[in-house]
Amino acid sequence: MLRKEFRLKSFGGFIRNCFAVALLVLAFSSNSVGQEVLTIDSAIGLALQNNYDILLAKNDAEIAKLANTPGNAGMLPKISATLTDNFSLTNLNQKLSTGTETNKSNVTGNTINPSLNISWTLFDGLKMFATKGKLKRLQQISELNVKDTLQTMIAQVIEAYYDVVSAQQQLRSINEAIALFEETAKLAQKQFEVGMSSKVVLLQAKVDLNANKSAALTQRKLINQKKAILNLLLVRPADLDFTTLDTIEFNADPKLLAPNEIDAKNFQTQVAAKNIEVAKFVKKEAYSQMLPYLILGGATSNLGYGFARTENSAGFSLYNQTYGPSIGFTLGIPIFNGLVYLNQTKAASISILNSQYKFQKISMLNKLNYYNALKDFETAKEALKLEEDNIILAKENSFIAFERFRLVQSTAIELRQAQQSYVDAMTRLVTARFNAKTAETELLRIQGDLVK
Repeated sequence: MLRKEFRLKSFGGFIRNCFAVALLVLAFSSNSVGQEVLTIDSAIGLALQNNYDILLAKNDAEIAKLANTPGNAGMLPKISATLTDNFSLTNLNQKLSTGTETNKSNVTGNTINPSLNISWTLFDGLKMFATKGKLKRLQQISELNVKDTLQTMIAQVIEAYYDVVSAQQQLRSINEAIALFEETAKLAQKQFEVGMSSKVVLLQAKVDLNANKSAALTQRKLINQKKAILNLLLVRPADLDFTTLDTIEFNADPKLLAPNEIDAKNFQTQVAAKNIEVAKFVKKEAYSQMLPYLILGGATSNLGYGFARTENSAGFSLYNQTYGPSIGFTLGIPIFNGLVYLNQTKAASISILNSQYKFQKISMLNKLNYYNALKDFETAKEALKLEEDNIILAKENSFIAFERFRLVQSTAIELRQAQQSYVDAMTRLVTARFNAKTAETELLRIQGDLVK
């Protein structure tokens, strides 16, 4: 009875010591008063606001939007206003058939010619409509690229954020291991002093303790490096310190898509489908060059309003002024140009075929990636459940081994093996949580569910 009571007191003391170490760790981590508490939502918000890849993609989309206009497609008229003013100073020697002679020096002349010109393509083989359709698809592609960039960046931020959280949880596991080995070293010291164990046990306990302290130093350096990587994604100074939340959020039952739904949800396959449409419009543009065209106004005809006035101080005509509207059109029919337009149309047909091949390739690759991501997710979920169950067993086994060693009912080798198993179980549990979150994020990325 007395022996049982002594065991319970010792076990309780061990628990209190571990709890005290944990409080010290928490106190150390909470000393960073004034540090930014960075949540996953705020991290994603900063990336969406500051990340250069996102800003570049948005600017490209804005450029494509500005290009998608009827004017760029050639549907609107072109209007220009011109003004010419020619001034001359000449010497005039003139003899007319009537016998009249004129000899003057420094004769001035001034010709003013303002005009308003209009050129409007009324028909170009429907090329303008094909171009407008192409510009619209290019704008849609740029918008899809923005969403794909946003989704990729969100996935990277999620992984980098929880990589920091995982590293901090690993540090906490190492600190808990330090607490275990400190208790073991104290007990081995007492047993050595009373002659219950050899010095080898004490030395091994101190070696294990120092090894974990060294691991803690390395882990702190690793945490700072992982924070720097996250800061890079958020476009912040690498040395900007912050704290994160302590948990890794994991959805064990996300909404899944059927394989035949991937093409409609995945941004990359949507871009590939739009590229097929672009290639078809390019073929229409090439074919339209073989059809007649009708231009109101243009380079060889005129549509507009003209005004011309000429003044001379001497000569046959002292004053001349004309003004009024003019109208003309140009009708062209391509007959032969060395088969250039025909070859361009054939090349466009090949481009359509290539775009279809690329779509099929991307579609199959995305379905393969989705299949692998789904298997990774299922495996990671099962591994996490296994490690959550295993950590309970490993922790209890470590406590029992410690008590047996304290009562000299087991060897130091058995205790060290049990404690190391517990430390390894803590490490595997943290890794399993991070792997499960990473697998979930990749699954949602392929499904197109990170960006709505």
